[in-house]
Amino acid sequence: MSNAITFTKRVGSFAKGFASDPFTHWPFPVISRRVYGNLAGFRQNLFGSIDTTIHRLLGLFHKNPPCDAGTRKLAADLRKYGLAKANGWIEPATIATIRTRLVAAAETAGSNPSEYMTILEAHAFAEHAPEVFDIFNARVNGFLEHYFGGPFLVNSGAFRFTRHVPEHVLQEREVYSDRWHSDSGPTSMLAIFVLLNDLGPDGGPTSAINISATKDVVRQGYTSRKESGHLTAQIENDPTRVEMTGPAGTIMFVNVARCLHRAGIPTEGNHREWLQFRLFPCRDGTDTTRLRAAKILKYTNRIDQDY
Repeated sequence: MSNAITFTKRVGSFAKGFASDPFTHWPFPVISRRVYGNLAGFRQNLFGSIDTTIHRLLGLFHKNPPCDAGTRKLAADLRKYGLAKANGWIEPATIATIRTRLVAAAETAGSNPSEYMTILEAHAFAEHAPEVFDIFNARVNGFLEHYFGGPFLVNSGAFRFTRHVPEHVLQEREVYSDRWHSDSGPTSMLAIFVLLNDLGPDGGPTSAINISATKDVVRQGYTSRKESGHLTAQIENDPTRVEMTGPAGTIMFVNVARCLHRAGIPTEGNHREWLQFRLFPCRDGTDTTRLRAAKILKYTNRIDQDY
């Protein structure tokens, strides 16, 4: 009798959850991994692909700013592979000014989720470090408009100062999103990472593999950042893997919903200082001087932003 009651409760719980949000319940996660080849989720892939298509069609009537052939090719590669890296696009003086303001602001207005990380969220930028938006210069914006096929908006972001984490702590828990994962956001979203200090392999760089490699390993059975078997080793050694190393000002563009990626752990005595922004296509013109709401998040992540 007790088994029957337990079974009935489980069926009832599943039915209730499925009715309230079917895309997060079986079989949609399985279908999503098989069809789309990433871990973002069915809703994020479906609505993200619709959002991307709509804005690229609208972009046919938008005049993108002029760009050289190399920049246009990099934008096309980013569309295809979900991953790109650029150096020398932001003036060193601009990076130096931004770094100085952010480090100071993080000490007074930032938070410390752990002793290993300091974060200043983007909603504090306007008050404490408005210069951060200067990374969106003409070259960067032109590249991004070619990628999106039209205007885009800056939705969210953060400054992070990450430090070394002892090995015994890493064995107990994940500290920096340092295990391979996809973000649960619409696939029309693009993340942009900017180094504020010179960074080599010892600094714990972010790593990512491209869309095709992600599809391959997910369809082989990689389902969670908790995995640590042969598929994780395959990702670590994937030839498409790109590490965010380079001089201050290096930019890495990643479709974080479609590309597996992870943070690195700085070795003892090293640290990493970096900016992250999340961008979305939009219809009403590019404005990179402030944060703006991304309406699609209401449908993909049930977030109703009021900026």
